Order: sequence, then structure tokens, then C-alpha cells
Amino acid sequence: MADTQRTTPDAVDPERTDAALELASRYDPATVEGRWVRRWADEPFRADPTSGKPPFTIVIPPPNVTGDLHLGHAFDNTLIDTLVRFKRMQGFEALFQPGTDHAGIATQVLIERALAAEGTDRHAIGREAFVERAWAWKERYGGVILGQLQRLGVSADWSRTRFTMDEGLSRAVREQFVELYHRGVLYRGERIVQWDPASQTTLSDLEVDREDRPGKLYTLAYELEGGPIDARGAIEIATVRPETIFADQAVAVHPEDERYTAMIGARVRIPLTDRTVPVIADEAVEREFGTGALKITPAHDQTDFEIGERHGLGRPVVIDLHARLTSDLVPEAFRGMDRFAARDAVVHALEEDGSLRAVRDHTVALGLSQRTMEPVEPLLSMQWFYHPKDAAARSLRALDDGEIRLVPERYTKVNRDWLERMRPWNVSRQLWWGHRIPAWYDEEGNVVVPERDDPHRDPTDDPRHEGRSLRQDPDVFDTWFSSNLWPFSTLGWPDRDDPFFRTFYPTDVLVTGYDILFFWVAKMEMAAFEFTDVAPFSTVLLHGLVLDAEGRKMSKSRGNGIDPLEIIDQHGADALRFAMTHLSTGSQDIRWDDRRVEMGRNFVNKLWNAARFTRMQLAHDDGASTQGGPSERLADRWIASRLQRVTADATGHLEGLDLGMTARTLYDAVWSDFCDWYLEAAKVPLKAGDVRTRRTLRMALETLLRLLHPVIPFVTSELWEALGHEEQLALAPWPRADPALVDPDAERDFERLRAAVVAARQLRAEANLSPAQVMPIHVAGDDADLIVRERDAFESLARARLQDAAPIGAALVQPLPSVTLTLPFDGLVDVDEWRARQAKRLAEADAERTKSAKKLANDRFVTSAPEAVVAEERRRLAEGEALVAAMTSSLERVRRG
Repeated sequence: MADTQRTTPDAVDPERTDAALELASRYDPATVEGRWVRRWADEPFRADPTSGKPPFTIVIPPPNVTGDLHLGHAFDNTLIDTLVRFKRMQGFEALFQPGTDHAGIATQVLIERALAAEGTDRHAIGREAFVERAWAWKERYGGVILGQLQRLGVSADWSRTRFTMDEGLSRAVREQFVELYHRGVLYRGERIVQWDPASQTTLSDLEVDREDRPGKLYTLAYELEGGPIDARGAIEIATVRPETIFADQAVAVHPEDERYTAMIGARVRIPLTDRTVPVIADEAVEREFGTGALKITPAHDQTDFEIGERHGLGRPVVIDLHARLTSDLVPEAFRGMDRFAARDAVVHALEEDGSLRAVRDHTVALGLSQRTMEPVEPLLSMQWFYHPKDAAARSLRALDDGEIRLVPERYTKVNRDWLERMRPWNVSRQLWWGHRIPAWYDEEGNVVVPERDDPHRDPTDDPRHEGRSLRQDPDVFDTWFSSNLWPFSTLGWPDRDDPFFRTFYPTDVLVTGYDILFFWVAKMEMAAFEFTDVAPFSTVLLHGLVLDAEGRKMSKSRGNGIDPLEIIDQHGADALRFAMTHLSTGSQDIRWDDRRVEMGRNFVNKLWNAARFTRMQLAHDDGASTQGGPSERLADRWIASRLQRVTADATGHLEGLDLGMTARTLYDAVWSDFCDWYLEAAKVPLKAGDVRTRRTLRMALETLLRLLHPVIPFVTSELWEALGHEEQLALAPWPRADPALVDPDAERDFERLRAAVVAARQLRAEANLSPAQVMPIHVAGDDADLIVRERDAFESLARARLQDAAPIGAALVQPLPSVTLTLPFDGLVDVDEWRARQAKRLAEADAERTKSAKKLANDRFVTSAPEAVVAEERRRLAEGEALVAAMTSSLERVRRG
């Protein structure tokens, strides 16, 4: 959308002010938000690479193309959109790059379920038909989540929506593979992978949920070659997987463990077999775990695999792709058994054999396939692997040199640790939906990959391979092998001359959850240095996870998920955005609290009502309010000064990526400063037709609308238009704090006036007077002249009438450091009745306080009652003590006549 002529706060059409949208008495988010959703969808915020403005870019963490919006998406995109709208208003050419991920295994599982419901499967219909079904599925459901993001108010350039299997992004993935293959860092080999026996594919760590489950730890005796099974004739090992002993290649001990020093180099017999393996020493062995001796099974455990690599051990496999025991190494009685059934059978045989020394309860961290809930099997498998050793080293230097900054900073160490421990990455998956690996095999099994200078020509179309019988690898790439290119493939790479790549890359900020710092962020860092030689983003803003009220991760299986669309339907998108922003506190996990959304809804309603009041004051503005100098009234000077500080604070918080403080700062400025204090103080001069107060009122509201817009864009856009502006608020300039308008004297005087008003309201409450009753107040002391001078504001705010003469008779007194307020009882309150009533209330409050104190003095209650119950009782005690103190003070401060 072109940004040709920005509208300043005073550049409004006076006629349009009268003709602007009427504001309903109650804010209806469905009506207002629906209109702006349609407008922003039809007129997206198009980024212009030729505008000459400084660029600002954030790419969306691509959601699954077939997914639905969840709170994690809402959190990510609220934070991103807040920053993008802020920078756009600051004059940057802001690009919010949208798109979706093909989500290989997630999408394939959905389609396979649909096929199963039809009584068929992918193998029956064939690969080509299955892929066609997948594309049809994507076309049918793929746009759903983008529409849901639009309901959230995301100001993305929807005309540039990308998909990880678009033609352009597919070219990028292919170029990545061919280049890395020819560099020798991407290869085919055997390593341990996480295998899902149900979906018949390898999995990434992010596709595996870890769940603590009760299990057993078995202690087995491995007989020393030539010796009986006794204290010196065997070495005892501890294992949770006795069914894998048939693939053992060694027993490892720590080289400094004196218990086993004499045994290093000896050979021991694997129970239930005639095979012997060596006792070796390796520093990876944890002496404190189990017996301190570890069975080494290189084909079925990642740590064992690495130990086996260091010691040149064999890698026999005894569990097949269906999680059944296999191999001639397995005794015939166990072959073909499911791994868990085999465990029970093997343990029984070990017990009968005398090799089972002990069994004890042990908690096992079991890996479960996120999609099928099947326990994953660590398995040696021939796969494609990428070892980004050099790219990881370059990423580490970028962290050291400050090329990439993580917020919060403490995650820099986490990022470093992962990069330093980078293992070869399994990039192949046994799926049909995804980028098919561009590698072919001849009849001898030799690998043929496209040429480096012509990566997009298949070898079958290359004359150099004419006459060879070639078949393409059936596997596809891991989804992360495409999303790792996301910051630059979405901008046109590998076409380095693409104007969007040249203008908007590298990007500025990446916003994502800390849980995928390794799975996605680190991979993007490495890919960027491999292919663009610059960091993909200058800053990574990490946020916490959204948990349920009890602190548990939300999931469909638990049934504790919250649908953000239901929240939007009930309270509006602005209320949800406010809640998300307000809850943003660094990278701490967030316990979901519906009260925050209600707080957001109430805040939006408060703003709406304040704007309705303001618009009524401006409805008959004939333009005279644009003339003359600044107002000399204290409230006008104060709000003008306060807004300079609020503007500076909000801008600083946004620049510092502290969106939580931004929301809290603006909430206080609107609710307290503007609505509760300034509007009330301005009512008298507004009623009198003071044009300078009217101008100050417009300036204050419009400044607040601009400051609030990145957080709550719908209601602010509607109110901005209703105030007569033709150009939408999203394209208005961001406010700049004006030091010349900072007025310390006005701020100090208004704070003293405000303190006096608060004291007067306390007197009203203590005297039990009706809120509608105008009460007489006398002031004396250093600030008395100030309060008398600001009589109109004080009387309006306190609903009081200042008395010039000091009252005679019974009165309630409220002393402040610079002024004393007196509320005379004469004609208002019967002092004796008041004292009796207060004494009764004090006795009741003291009884409740004593009751709470006795409860908390009872150790049994404190130690046995639920933590929440004890906390609530402590709150009651503190509240009771404060109430007793206040009522005692009130009684003491009543002056008798």
C-alpha cells in the first residue's frame, strides 16, 4: 500500500470531523474488526523495494499449511505485528513476510488417515496419486490459517505469501542440496536415527515428545571369559533395554573407575549367547549411573554409537523397521517378537539363566512420535546426513562478534552450546509428501547428483549419463531442510538480483519461541552463512510457551488447548492482542489467564468511551481550536508533558523489544492519566468552551491512538477515522517526544493536586458519603494556594466544594506532607453514630484478622493445606491488618467539636 502523504494529528478535514463515522454507545468488536480485516486483506501493506526508505523485515515462523491457529501462533504473530506496525509508522519500508510450511509428516499423517477412512492406503493408490491428493488437500485447507491470521490483524504483505513447496522455494532447496553434496558435507551413510515404526520414517527431535514413564532398571552379569559368575568372575551392567543385548559389541567403564581398572582389556560373555565382547574404557561412561559399567550397543543407542565410532566397534542391528527382533544374533526363541514383548521374554530367560542380578523401579524418559504416539526406536539406518561443522563455527563467530543478538541475552549461551555440540543432521525422511531428494542411483548403487553448475537439471536429462539406468531416491527432505532457508528463500534466493532479496535481506528481527532455538533458529543461522555469508537476522526475540492455568503444555491429547478464534469471537482480536502483549515477559513461560483478555476487553471499551466523549467535545469544532498558543491550564500542561514522557518510554520499550512494558506503560497512560485524571479535570473548561483545552484533548487522544496502534490496531484505526482522518492510522507517523513540551513544574503541581484529590476521596469513603454527594472540604497548608487556584479541577475530580473558612465542630482530618484536608461533619454525619459504626466494623475486621493469624500460627495447617489455600490465608491476614490499621487511624483522626 503506497505511503504517499502522511496525515499529521492536526491535518484533518473539519467537515469530515462532523461527517465521520458515528461511534456506537457500545464497542462491537465483531463489526469494527470485520471491516478492517476485509480492508487489510483487499489492500495489503505492500512493501516497495524501490521506495528509498530504510527497510525493516520480519519473516513469519511458517505455520503448518493444514493447521489451525493456536495460541502459540497468536503469540508469535501479535509480537511480530506489533513491531512491524511500529517500524512502519516510524517511516521504515516494513515487510512482514507471510507464508506456510508444507509440514511433511503432519500433512502426510492427515492424508493417510483420510485414505484409511476410505478403506485404502497410499501404497494402494501409488505415489503420484498420493502427491496429487496432498496438493488438493493443501489447496482446500492451506489458506485457512492465513485467514485466521488476518482476523488477528496481521499486517503482512499478503501478496507475497510463500509456501515451502512453491516453485521458487523448491529451487532453493534443490540448490542447497546440490551445493552441500559437492562440498562433501552432505552425504549418505549409516548413523543412529529416531525411527517411528508406525509411520515408517525417521523423525526430527521436534517431532518427538519426551514423556517420563515408570520402567525398570535391570542389573545383568556378564561372565568374564574363563571365570564363573561370582564377585570376581563377572562384571555387572545396568540397562533399561535388556532385549538389545544381542547387538552388544563391548562393555565400557570409565578409565578412572578403580572398580574396573583390572578388567579393562578382558572379554566377557553376553548372557544367553556364546559370544564374547571386550571391556573397554571411555570417558563418556557415567560412573554414578547403575553399576558404572555400560553395555555398548552401537546400532541402537546414540551414545553407544559414538563410543563405538571411537573404538572401531561393529554395528549389528537386532531390531527391524517394524520394531521386531531380528538377525541371526538373536536366539531363535525371540526372533520376530515385538520389542516390548521380547523384553519380558528376555528378562524371564535371564532370570532362569542366573544372569539377572537385580531389578528396580526406574523412571524412563520415553520418546514418543508426536503424530502417531508410537515409542520411537533409536536405530542404525542408511540415510542422508548433513554435517554443518564449518557453518556452525561461522555461526559461533557471529554470536561472539555481536552479528546476532539474542533477547533475552542468556540464550546466547544456549545457542552456543548447541552449535558446539552439532552432530550430523539426518535430512532424509521416508515420506512421499515433501521435496523429493534429487539423487539417483545406478545399477551398482552409485550415487548420481545434478552438477554443481546446473543444479536444476536431472541426471536423467543430462547427456553425460546417457545409457545409464538411473532410479531416483524415494525419500524426501526433512521439513527443516527447507524452512532453514526461509529468511532468504522467501525473498527470492537463489536469485541474488531479486529486488526483494537485495532490499529486505538480511532481515532484522526473528520472533519465535525458545523451544525451537536449536531446531529452527540455529539451522537458519548456519544456512545463511553457508549461502549468503551474512547473518539472516540481527536480533532473535525469544518468547516463552503459553501454558494452561496449571502450568502444563497445551495439547489436543490433554484437552487443555484454548482456541484463540473463540476468544476473538467472544472478546475481539484487540483484547487478545493486548493480553498477549501484556503477558510478554522475556522468555518466561506464560500461564494462561482469561482475566488478561477481560482486562484487554475492558481497556478497549475504556478507550472507546473516552474517544466518544472526546468526539462529542469536538463535534461542533469550527476550526478555532487550531488557533492561538498553548493552554496555560495546569491539567493541559500536565497531560502534554506526561505524553512526552509516555511517548519516549513506549518508543524505548519497543526499540528494546520489551513489548510487555510497552503494553503496561500505555495501559497506565490511557486508563489512569488520560481517562481517570485528564478527562475529569478538563470537563469544566470544555463545558465553558475553552478552545485550547479542546485542542489539547484532541492532541492527547490522537497521540495515544498512534502509540496504541501497533498493539491494538482495530479499535485505534476505527477511532482515528472517526476523528476525521482520511488516511488510515497504520500509515500515520509515529509520535516523537518533544523536550520543549516537558513541563516539570506542571507535573509536580498536578501530582500535588492529584494527591489532594485522592485524600479527599478517602475522606468521602471514611465518612461513608454517597459518591454523588458534593462534600465540603477545607484545605490548609503550603499547597492550599495551589488547590484553591485549581479549584475547578479539584472540585470536579473530588466532587467537592472548597470552603474558605476553617470548619468548626466535629470533622474528619486527612493530613498530607504539604496540605491538610478537613471534612466537616456538620449537617452530613452524626459523629456518635459514625464512631459507633466504625467501632463495630473495626471489631469485626479485627476478629477476622485474629482468625487468620491463628490459622497461620498452626504449623499443621501451614504444612498440610494446599499451597494455594495457605497463600490465600496470608493474603487475607495482610488485608485484614491493613484494614484494621486504616480504621484505627480514621477513628483517631476524627476531631471533636
